[in-house]
Amino acid sequence: MIKALIFDLDGTLANTEELHFKAWQETLLTNGVASFPFEAFLQYVGTSNEKVARDYIDSDAIPKSVVQLIKEKQDRYMELIPQVQLFKGAKETIDEFHTVKMLAVASSSHEKEVRAILNHHGLLDKMSAVFCGDMVTNKKPDPEIYLKTSNAINIPPAECVAFEDSSHGVNAAKSAGMKAIAIPNSFTTEHDFNRADRVLKSFLEVNQQLIADLE
Repeated sequence: MIKALIFDLDGTLANTEELHFKAWQETLLTNGVASFPFEAFLQYVGTSNEKVARDYIDSDAIPKSVVQLIKEKQDRYMELIPQVQLFKGAKETIDEFHTVKMLAVASSSHEKEVRAILNHHGLLDKMSAVFCGDMVTNKKPDPEIYLKTSNAINIPPAECVAFEDSSHGVNAAKSAGMKAIAIPNSFTTEHDFNRADRVLKSFLEVNQQLIADLE
């Protein structure tokens, strides 16, 4: 029986990718990177701030640590959070299920960002656990974040369903032993979702029968 729904945040619940891109672009250009086109950003969708920072510190000899560069980006991103929109059906799905299933968030973003977005949209108090990229050693597609979330809510992975927008996220959830529902956005439609148990167009397709059919 499925007892828990676990949600990725960026690109899944919330339409944040363009704002992450804007924050990273401004940060990198300020630090001497010649250009950071949207096409370059797309390769990082579903990974982590740490990977972006590490790659550009190495490639462009930015004289700052990963922590310093991420803080600059995060400060800019936090200013943009009031602009974050939820995807259609996301809030309704959470409202429908939070009284009948355990809900949690497993996001590669930093806890400060994740909690701010959830709080801004009135979703934080409906989550039994929130695990983020700065709370794990290994980022998606490693299953660590999903295993830790499962442990925190005390529900075995086999009784959890993860909602993801990227192949990295789906692979992390499946490697943890969970069911995975992919809801690609405009940036991830070309990802390989062969391991997903379902691929949906939006949260508007999510209902209790769909979840029951995964059991």
